[in-house]
Amino acid sequence: MTDRRLLVISRIGVGPPYAGNRSRLAALLDDLRALGFELHFAGVDLSEEEKRETRKAVDHWIHDFVWPEGGRRPLADRIGRRLGGAWQGVRRRGRPGRERSLPIGNHPLDDWFHPSWLAEARRLQRAGHYRRVLVSYVIHSAFFEAFDDRCLKILDCHDVFTDRNALLHEAQLDPEDFWISLNQADERRGLRRSDVILGIQERESSYFQRLTHGRRVVRTVGHILPSDPLPFVADQAPVVGYLASANPLNRVGLRWFLEEVWPQVKARGGAGRLVVAGGICGAMPFPEEVQRLGIVPSPREIYQQALFMINPMRSGTGLKIKTIEAMAHGRAIVTTPAGVEGMAVAPGVSVAGTADDFAAAVLAYLHDPGAARNAGAAAAGHLAGLRRQAQGALLEALDTAPVQRFRPAWR
Repeated sequence: MTDRRLLVISRIGVGPPYAGNRSRLAALLDDLRALGFELHFAGVDLSEEEKRETRKAVDHWIHDFVWPEGGRRPLADRIGRRLGGAWQGVRRRGRPGRERSLPIGNHPLDDWFHPSWLAEARRLQRAGHYRRVLVSYVIHSAFFEAFDDRCLKILDCHDVFTDRNALLHEAQLDPEDFWISLNQADERRGLRRSDVILGIQERESSYFQRLTHGRRVVRTVGHILPSDPLPFVADQAPVVGYLASANPLNRVGLRWFLEEVWPQVKARGGAGRLVVAGGICGAMPFPEEVQRLGIVPSPREIYQQALFMINPMRSGTGLKIKTIEAMAHGRAIVTTPAGVEGMAVAPGVSVAGTADDFAAAVLAYLHDPGAARNAGAAAAGHLAGLRRQAQGALLEALDTAPVQRFRPAWR
């Protein structure tokens, strides 16, 4: 196709830098522009911060989809504003003036899509005649109905949402922290609205392939962060770094590290400091010895200080951006099996399944900073090769011909 315009419709923007899904979107948009695409962006209920940062990453901001204020919400009445962070609760309106909490479990596929947005999207298409549209998250796949079969419909999935609240229930999280969760039939229906599905890691791509019975093109576009190795700070006590949002699974993982791993590190002579940055700093209690940077304007602030990073996530879905981001900045990382799910073995990534093993891996780098620096350099080099593969998969996906067929998925 000679028309290189791409309409992107997204619930998330590219800021703040400590949220993994937004960091990935920033890298995705950067790669799309590098591949020669002209980006036309429509935001869905984005914050002013997200709008400001995202405008810098696209060619044209063309529309804001906003949930109407003051009117009845026929689908979802209140949701948390951050797909990558802790939900502030999900409620649905019953009779006018009364609200009730949604039961814990799965939610209807289109609860986060306002019916008025379909007409707005159709007006955008009549004006722009787009031949490619990319929508972020399956919960907004209803936007595809505004585009006919001459337009290539690409769904960037970010995550699997099938029975996701069951995962959080198993992690014994507070129900207020539960996320969007769909039943399998609804996730399949949303996926079938697209022509091409982008998975963030191979395991999830395989799941989408099975769920759609091989009738949709599925491509894995995961390791896309550009390598930007930073120099190390000389002549200072080694810093163990952690950067994360207030996502409930991040809190569970860091709490485990602080209670079961870090005390072992200190007791066994680990001469290092623990420095934490991001929204998680204000979301849970910390020992006095832990230095908290809070929300930082750039991830570089924590990576410049750190000798190496940790990612103690105990469970979750998607590609663990914290692991990839550490590699991109030339930092070795110690993580759990959940922190490398969907990734092949990579240099500079130490995987520890128990608290004892995690402490041993942290101590190894604290006792031999040179080994940590060498591992970080190897990680950045390895990631550069993975990024080239991801760019190839992305270009292949965007050059797919739209499929001309009847689509029963809307029923």
